[in-house]
Amino acid sequence: MAAWIKVVLLIVGGYTAAVVLGAPTVDTYPMATGFGPAPVMASAIAASATGAIVAALVAAGTRQRSLVIAAVLAGALLVAMVALPGAWRYDTYISAVGAGSLLGGLVVMCIGPRRVQLQAVLAAAGVAGLLTAEPIAEFRNFASAPRRYADYVDVGSPPVNTVWLLLAVVTLVAGASMWVIGRGDTAPIGERRGSGREVLVGIGIPAVGMGLHWSFERAVMSSRAETQEAGRWLLGVVAVVLVIAAALWLRGRTGTVLLAAMVLAVVGREAVSWSPTVWPLLLVPVVLAGVGAWLGHRSPRPLVGVGVLALIAATGVVAGRPWDDMSIAANLFMVPLAAAYTIAASLPSTPPVVATSMTLPAALALPLVAQYGWTAHTPLTSESVGWSSNSWTWMSSAVSVAAVVAIGSAMAWIRYRRPTDVRRPT
Repeated sequence: MAAWIKVVLLIVGGYTAAVVLGAPTVDTYPMATGFGPAPVMASAIAASATGAIVAALVAAGTRQRSLVIAAVLAGALLVAMVALPGAWRYDTYISAVGAGSLLGGLVVMCIGPRRVQLQAVLAAAGVAGLLTAEPIAEFRNFASAPRRYADYVDVGSPPVNTVWLLLAVVTLVAGASMWVIGRGDTAPIGERRGSGREVLVGIGIPAVGMGLHWSFERAVMSSRAETQEAGRWLLGVVAVVLVIAAALWLRGRTGTVLLAAMVLAVVGREAVSWSPTVWPLLLVPVVLAGVGAWLGHRSPRPLVGVGVLALIAATGVVAGRPWDDMSIAANLFMVPLAAAYTIAASLPSTPPVVATSMTLPAALALPLVAQYGWTAHTPLTSESVGWSSNSWTWMSSAVSVAAVVAIGSAMAWIRYRRPTDVRRPT
């Protein structure tokens, strides 16, 4: 009974944490707060980065069973509170901190003889949540608006965030059940706390994500205020270099899952940019992520998953029909399957690294390169300034493919040059 409750808790809790971190605020949408992007400290990326840091710290430092359950319950309770009416703008930080505490506790709960299986379950839930976070928010905010006017309707939230509240309540029930069943077990979890390297990576990657977001916003605002001409921002590639360096710096093969998560961050931007017309469509990426994680656990070949994701990224190089349709289909159907497969195949790893990997796509939700202008708040690919529109589309897609290839090369080096070094109970 306890084993099944734990699995349910990992699925529902992991999905809840990922949905919240993937879209913690309506400021995810460019027109949500008026003309121009939201201030950096009020942005979704800043909130997600805060939640990512909390998740890494909880996963690194919590080894008492009662404290692990407390972190899970407290995180779910914070998410439920924000889902209720009366939220104010900076409640996004409260929800993100709650999601981080929830995720960190769940990662620690995976420690034990079934570590690989439980981490794979959590990975499936996390990928599904990250890929459906923005579609859920889109469906919730725009479903009642006429479709041809939806992009111009002022974003307003219903009094209660039903999805968050329902997920948080189920998580609370499952977490409370785990506490009741295991309240007599006061022994600490038999594994050392996270190392200094793991903690530094868990803090540094989200912090760099916030810095890159500030740089991107400053570039867009400077272009609008000074020249009102299109410009280009190329600093997103720094994130790829940083994650590769962090994975190589970590001991053994523990950084492999970090690289797998970075591939999702690079390729998954298009996969989350869709608006479902009916809610059953949201189940498609959830099911595909579950299948992908199961396959990754059964037949772990992460480089195969990286290769598939590189091909998906390459579909954006050629514009026009039928290539556009193929690219859309690949992003909607293949990315959840391949991303979950790659991450699950890269496991096991240590709790802080798993927590950082699960939050990485949300904390680094930035383009690698972007073209922008005074007419938009998001990267443009249809302006013919400097490069032609076709050449810019080709370049941005080529950068994504090159990034995936570089990440795959680092993953191959780690897997074939380093021994397995996943921390075991001491």
